Amino acid sequence: MVTAAEQPGTNCAMGGVRLTVGADANRNGALDDAEVDSTLTRYVCNGVQGPKGDKGDTGVMGLDGLSTLVATSDEPPGANCLAGGTRMQAGRDANRNGTLDDAEVEASHTRYICKGTPGAKGDKGDTGATGPMGPPGVMYVRTKVVSPGETPEESGAALRAAIDGIADGLAWRVKVEPGIYDLGATPLVLKSGIHLEGSGEKLTTLRSSTATEGTVVGASGAALSSLTVENVGGGTRAYALYSVVKDFDFHDLTAIARNGSDRSWAIVLNGAQGTFRNVRAFAYGTSSGYSSAFRCYSCEASLIDSQVESLGGELIVGIYVTGSLNLRDVTSKAIAATSTTDTWAVYADGDVSLFNVEALGAGGTRSTGLFVGEGSAKVRNSVLSASGWSDASEGLSSYTASTLTRTIDVHGSVISGKTASVYRQRYFNMRIAQSQLDGPVTQRTTDPTMGKYTCVGTYDVDFAPAACP
Repeated sequence: MVTAAEQPGTNCAMGGVRLTVGADANRNGALDDAEVDSTLTRYVCNGVQGPKGDKGDTGVMGLDGLSTLVATSDEPPGANCLAGGTRMQAGRDANRNGTLDDAEVEASHTRYICKGTPGAKGDKGDTGATGPMGPPGVMYVRTKVVSPGETPEESGAALRAAIDGIADGLAWRVKVEPGIYDLGATPLVLKSGIHLEGSGEKLTTLRSSTATEGTVVGASGAALSSLTVENVGGGTRAYALYSVVKDFDFHDLTAIARNGSDRSWAIVLNGAQGTFRNVRAFAYGTSSGYSSAFRCYSCEASLIDSQVESLGGELIVGIYVTGSLNLRDVTSKAIAATSTTDTWAVYADGDVSLFNVEALGAGGTRSTGLFVGEGSAKVRNSVLSASGWSDASEGLSSYTASTLTRTIDVHGSVISGKTASVYRQRYFNMRIAQSQLDGPVTQRTTDPTMGKYTCVGTYDVDFAPAACP
C-alpha cells in the first residue's frame, strides 16, 4: 500500500490522502504503477471548513522590536574591491544607542560598492587656452649649486670649475651638494667674496692630498661653512685649512689632517681676526711627525663651542697661538700614542684666555694641559689636566726666555698633574683663586724679583687647603 496527497477535486472536495493497493509481482519491495489494483484505491478526505468562530480576547502588547542600522565606510583597494570603494555594514541595535557598534555588525549582511577599475587611456585632448601668467619664480642671481659627479675626482673638478668661473671680488654663494669632492694634489683657492657652503659636515667632504698650503685656502672676505675639509697626506705636509688673511671666516666646520711625514696640521691661520664657532679640528700625525689641530699665528681671534684633538706624532699640540686668542666652551686634547713624545693641549706663545675650557695632555715623555710661554693667560671655570707621563706631567706650566714679567690669573678651575699641578717659571706671577690643585705646586725660583705665587682659597682633592710656595 502506498499513500499520497490527494488534491482538492472530484475524489475529495477539500483534498485529502489517496491510498493505492496492489500485489508486488516483481518482488522489488515497491508498488509499481503496473501493480496498482485501481478497484482497491480508497480516499481519506479532509472535512469541509466549518463556520467562522467568535472573535477572541485581545492579547497583551508585545515589546518594541529592535531597529536595524546601516553604516558605511571607505573600503581600501584589496581583495573586496580591487580599486577601493564603500563598505556597507548592517545589524540590529541591540543596546538601542542609535549607533551600529562593532559587536552588532552581522557579517553576513556586509556588502561592498566598488569603484570601477581604470579604463584604457583615452585619446589626447585638444590643447587648452593659455592660462594667466603666474607669480615670479625664485631665480638665483649670485648662487651656484655644485652637484657631485660619477666619481669623487669628477666632483672635485666640478667644484674647482665653479670657483674658477667666478670673477674676482664678486660676492657669490657656492652651495655644494652632499658627496665627496676629491681635489687631488692641488689646493682649492677661494676668491674674495665667495661663501662656500656645504650640505652638512657629515654630508659634504672636500678632500685632497696636497703638500702645499691646504686642501682649502682662504681669501679676504671669503667664508666656509657646513662641510668637512680633509687632507689625507702622503707628502711632507698635510694641512686641511690654510689662510694668511685677517678677514677669512669659517664656522660649522670639521677639519681633518693626517699622514704628513713632517706635519699634520688641521687648521693653520696667520693674522686671523674674528670669531670662529662650532669648529671640530682633528690632526693625526705620523710617528716622526708633528701633529697640531688648530694653529693661529699673530691672531686676534676667538674660538667658541669647538672641539680640538691631536693624536700621534713626535710632537703633539692641540691648540697653538701667538698674538691673542680667546677660548670659550672649548675642549682641546693632545694624546700621545707612544711614550716618546711630548704633548700640550694648549700651547700659548701669546696672550690667551680660557673660559669653560677643558685642556687635556695625555701620554708621552712630557704632558701639559696649558703651557704659557711668551704671553699672559686668564683662566676661568676650566679644567687643566696632564696624565700618562714618563718625565713630567703638569696641568699648568710656564716658561719664558724674556726678562719681562708676565701674569697668569686662574679663577674657579681644576688643575691636575702628577709632577706638578702648577709649575711657575721665572718672570711669571701666578695668581690662583678658588681653585682645586691636584698635585704639587712648584716653581723654578724663589727670587721675588722674578715673580711669585698669590693663592687665595686653593684646595686639594680632599678639600684640604693647598698652599702655594
